[in-house]
Amino acid sequence: MSFNAATRPTSRILFLAMFLYAVSLIKFFMRDPLGADVGPQGPIELGLLVMAGFTLLLAFWQRYWKLTVPPSAKAFVAFGALAVASSVFSYYPLLSFVKGMSFILVIGIAVVASSAFGSAQVIKYLYYSVCIILLVGLVTRLAGGGPLLDLDEYSGRMRFSFFALHPQLLADLSAITLLSSFLMSKRPPLYCQIFLFAVNIGAGSRTSSALLAVILLLFGLVSVRVTPRLVSLYCFLGSLAALVIWVGVQTQSHQFADIASPGQALYGDKMGDDLSTLNNRTDVWSAAAPLVSHSILLGYGLGGSRDVLLNNTSWRWEAGDTHNALFDLILGAGFPAALVYLLGWAWAAGRAWRTRGFLRVGALGIYAYIACFGIVSPNLTNLQGLGTFLIITIDAMVCAEYYAQRSRSSAHARVPVSEGFLENPART
Repeated sequence: MSFNAATRPTSRILFLAMFLYAVSLIKFFMRDPLGADVGPQGPIELGLLVMAGFTLLLAFWQRYWKLTVPPSAKAFVAFGALAVASSVFSYYPLLSFVKGMSFILVIGIAVVASSAFGSAQVIKYLYYSVCIILLVGLVTRLAGGGPLLDLDEYSGRMRFSFFALHPQLLADLSAITLLSSFLMSKRPPLYCQIFLFAVNIGAGSRTSSALLAVILLLFGLVSVRVTPRLVSLYCFLGSLAALVIWVGVQTQSHQFADIASPGQALYGDKMGDDLSTLNNRTDVWSAAAPLVSHSILLGYGLGGSRDVLLNNTSWRWEAGDTHNALFDLILGAGFPAALVYLLGWAWAAGRAWRTRGFLRVGALGIYAYIACFGIVSPNLTNLQGLGTFLIITIDAMVCAEYYAQRSRSSAHARVPVSEGFLENPART
């Protein structure tokens, strides 16, 4: 079904909804991972998400648009429902129940926004909302008068973050936002891309930065033509990365006289140990593996296995999660639910593969980043389900393009028949 500007709900509704959703991604307060008191962070996240949902309800006042649920969204809803049911086994059932319902609400927001406004508009407004929030966070950090980079006591890394958002989450947020711009019909300004890349590098997530750099390079290699804008982007990004590394070296030279390489200032002094243990994640995975046998039908609810993980790891794992997307899905809702989720995503990736042009490249690029980064981070359910939100939005875009192509093909096939009939009505 095609739409024009007159039949779509006003874009201000979408911008407000996406801005509220983007703000809900940010952590403003720290809390004990096992504490029963979620503090103000929980109500803030839930309140913003509910406000985003109610804002989108205004779109139902408008006519001439149809609610279309992508196939991937149906699979993700089934996963969310089983996650809600699994919350009865959580160390904190109420918290896991709310997280499960919030996950389903995120799916609903993605479906309604994509149906009413189009996926391209959803990605556009979400992109600029995240950029605004990151800029506000940077200004707030600078205004606070403290150091821009914090020292990671474990690895010696200097990492940038703001509010209470973990640097790894900040790196993931900036990377996936930057990659989403390749699905926009009109690319954002170059300075926005450079800003997001700088935030990713400053956050000091080695995996995220490496994946982002590789995918951006692949984007350049598969481009139909090399434009001055693209060449400028890579030159600026490369120069910026070198500058960030150099600044990191200079700022730490008085504290670490034995720095052997520029990358050590930004990425720590335990590269060898971190590479062999994936920054001690193998210890957590070993602790999480036995829990899979207890998740054959249902899991522990979203975030509900924290106490078991903390009690089984050989050292205190304060994050309380598995740092792996697959383990997170299984422990959150059970093995069948995780399988349903992965099948839904696989079908979405298959549909994206059958498309052409920038849509195919952009969709597969984001999917590749989410899948690879998911090895070291539960990025499908954290950040208010941002990874899942983007998969649904992209799948909706792919499905809309498929139906548009099929309509064009049907119309093209009917034209020769009608013209032939007019030339020879008797078919003699």
